Amino acid sequence: MATLNLQGYARVKCKGEEISIDGSQFSLEEAENRHIGDGDYQYETLHIYFDPEERFKILIESTLFDGKVTTYAAQVREGAAVIVEDELVAVEA
Repeated sequence: MATLNLQGYARVKCKGEEISIDGSQFSLEEAENRHIGDGDYQYETLHIYFDPEERFKILIESTLFDGKVTTYAAQVREGAAVIVEDELVAVEA
C-alpha cells in the first residue's frame, strides 16, 4: 500500500508567539483506501500536529488517486492558534 508523508512547514501564531512547524512533526493518525465509486479507490491520510504545550491541534488531509497527490489546507481544530503560512505538501513515499 502507498503511503504519504508531509514535507514543508507551517507557521502558526498562538498567544502572540509565532511557531514554525516542520511537516515531519505531524503524526499520521489515519490512512485508508476508500471506495469512491465505479470500482475506483483513493488513498486518504490524516496527519495531526499536537502542540507539546497543548495550546492547539492542527489537521491536514491528503489523497492519492490515479497517481495524483492532493494536499488540502491545514486547519486548526482545537485552540486559539491562527495559521499564518501553510507550505505543507504531501508526497508519496
